[in-house]
Amino acid sequence: MPIAGMTVVDSHVHLLPGRLGEKVRAFFDARESAIFTLAYPNDHPVIIATLASEGVDAVWSLPYAHKPGVAAGLNIASAATVTQFARSPVRVIGGLTIHPEDENPVAIVRHAVDVLGLRVLKLHCSVGNFAVDDVRLQPVFAFASERHLPAVVHLGHNVNGRTDAEELPAIGEVADQFPGMPLILAHCGHHAAPEAIALMDSHPSLYADLTPVVTEHPTITSEHITRHPDRILFGSDCPNTTLSVTACIAWLTNMNVPRDVLEKILGANALRLVEAVVTT
Repeated sequence: MPIAGMTVVDSHVHLLPGRLGEKVRAFFDARESAIFTLAYPNDHPVIIATLASEGVDAVWSLPYAHKPGVAAGLNIASAATVTQFARSPVRVIGGLTIHPEDENPVAIVRHAVDVLGLRVLKLHCSVGNFAVDDVRLQPVFAFASERHLPAVVHLGHNVNGRTDAEELPAIGEVADQFPGMPLILAHCGHHAAPEAIALMDSHPSLYADLTPVVTEHPTITSEHITRHPDRILFGSDCPNTTLSVTACIAWLTNMNVPRDVLEKILGANALRLVEAVVTT
């Protein structure tokens, strides 16, 4: 359970709407009975209530576009989820998404930030079948850099959700090209997490979250974590994970990192990033 006095922000949650949420869950359910059991149902009110019972104060709800033409609708749904849980004990911070093949993706992002009130960009390279350094994303990243909009990127093209070490350099180059955009490497690039931490050494706007991949925590140590205490975020991948928030917090606290570092990772870093987003 969370340590007393610490704010907990789960910066990697997917409260996906309707058919998309059902399709994503079906992907995991096809493997579940034989391999693993997921920790949460695909039921938003139950998820929020469970997270509240686990001590979570806020979540980043992250949609992702699997094809062009769906991002605007997903962003509207994300804003509706924020409204739905406005009086919940868990604050829902809405995410937004685009696909590089969208018509005028910058306009979609601008509307999501300035009109819908969304605060985190989410991109999933394997699901959308694109690369983080796709030139069509550059105008979006330029806008995000100007507005200090954090961007969570699930890097790589493996169906199993893993990132290969050779895929990492591209995200470092993007981070350097758009330094005003906090660029958050989802799952700490698992299973290339040590290489991801090393990449952060030389790219100051590159962040990482500690979100597990279904059954596996990122393969990092307390030394890795304390190298970049201001640029690492807590995440669970709820609801499509076997590892509950409680289990993820226990894994992190068992590393015995200093209390001030733990406080930053569990919530302070995530809150700082969304509060810094510039709106008009």
